[in-house]
Amino acid sequence: MEKSSSAAFQPMLTSDRFGWDKLRVSQWGSPEQALDPSTEPRYIVGIHCTAYYENYYTIHMTPCNESIFCPWGRTSLYFLKIEITPSVIEQVAREAGFLTEGHIQLERKFHVKDSKLLQLGLWMLEELQNGGKKGKIYSDSLANMMIIYLLQHYSIVIPRHSTGGSSANQEIAEVIQYMRENLEEEIQLAELASKANMSQSHLIRVFKQQTGFTPHHYLIRLRIERSKFLIRSGKIGLKEIAAQVGFADQGHFTRVFKRETGLTPKLFAQQFSSKSNHALY
Repeated sequence: MEKSSSAAFQPMLTSDRFGWDKLRVSQWGSPEQALDPSTEPRYIVGIHCTAYYENYYTIHMTPCNESIFCPWGRTSLYFLKIEITPSVIEQVAREAGFLTEGHIQLERKFHVKDSKLLQLGLWMLEELQNGGKKGKIYSDSLANMMIIYLLQHYSIVIPRHSTGGSSANQEIAEVIQYMRENLEEEIQLAELASKANMSQSHLIRVFKQQTGFTPHHYLIRLRIERSKFLIRSGKIGLKEIAAQVGFADQGHFTRVFKRETGLTPKLFAQQFSSKSNHALY
């Protein structure tokens, strides 16, 4: 969305303080207010609706790094903004069996009428209005349902051997798989470029075109997602987790985790589970 004013706006409600890590949900007075100058690639699902949701609504879906001009500034409307990063889309797609090779993307859609998608959004809004009282497991379930529904109805798969750039698609997919299999190692860009049979500069360019991230940032996100899984398991402590996902030490792990998620690993674990006997040392 293009900004018509330099004024900074704040959302009426946001999931930021509840530790929702699969997606970010915020409620705004208008799409114009919801403009975010962040350059981080993410898909945006925007739900426009009146105070009486059953009377009127429309849904827009915007791919990463695409701009929209939306003059919709009527104060009688509410705007629900749902943001999902490409790495989360890919992770859920692979876990749910939507993707075995290649890459998956959400389509660009405007003026969608989808009552099920609307209902999922309203459940999320209700949880924001209730202060996240149903907890992390409930919000994670809503997030998974939302993402899987989007994958079922609004996604396209780019296979490894698609026409036009098929070799590059395959090489990037193999680089990502190599990252997944070697998270504990100190992976160098030169090593990844060699695996892809590309120069380092070409790898960075192609990798970002296909994933929305640089190889370094994508690797960080993979490490964070793997660490979340290990934290949820509750079987090992944070020091071990840091080593298993490739961070130099627990302090480095904590700094990067908080930068990417807004929470420390310990707080993430506490919000995920009320159990007090996890080894968090």
